[in-house]
Amino acid sequence: MKELKKKLEKLKRIKFIKNILVGVISLIIVALIINIAPGYKRDKYKDIINLVLNEENKTEQLKHEIYVNEKGTIYISEEDVKNLFDENIFYDEKYNQIITTTDTKVANIVIDEKEMIINDSNQPMIDAVIRINDIIYLPISDMTMVYNIDVKYIESTNRVIIDNLDKGMIKAIVTEKTDIKFKPRGLSKDIGTLKQGQSIYCFYTTSKGWRQIRTEDGVIRIYKS
Repeated sequence: MKELKKKLEKLKRIKFIKNILVGVISLIIVALIINIAPGYKRDKYKDIINLVLNEENKTEQLKHEIYVNEKGTIYISEEDVKNLFDENIFYDEKYNQIITTTDTKVANIVIDEKEMIINDSNQPMIDAVIRINDIIYLPISDMTMVYNIDVKYIESTNRVIIDNLDKGMIKAIVTEKTDIKFKPRGLSKDIGTLKQGQSIYCFYTTSKGWRQIRTEDGVIRIYKS
């Protein structure tokens, strides 16, 4: 009986260890699939306007959704502008206006008025700063007069692209057909191809030779340079 009991206990221990190993291996496999699979994260934001700031898709960091009105004016919340690229912006409750400062400019923008004052000079705006459900939204299309940025909306990919023109960025022409990947890893699945003659914006290159690029439609990609 004792020997049988010992055998049963040994079998239980072996079964327990096997279950642990199977669980660990399963977790590793799932982690690898998530790590190399394209699109597992971006699908969460496929139905809303994405924000691409320079070389990064910042949609996940937005507190409020971007919207584009019927005239094509792009609106971003004051809170998101502050969090993403203008820490100096603030709302002056007394005069119901937005105030922001850069190295060379001071801008005052009264909410609901299609005009801003930049360095004591009145400048007409396409659309006004507005308030929706107690949230202030800026017509970022007009804010190019304040910030040294370029702003555009790519309808085909539902992306707003904002480029900081003070930041180094290289525009290049693809010289030969090149496969692109979702992540900078050899195991990452090919998700497209850069065609010869295609225009791209180039950013950093990793120590292992992976180059991050952005296509003209605002899609961030990786390829082996």
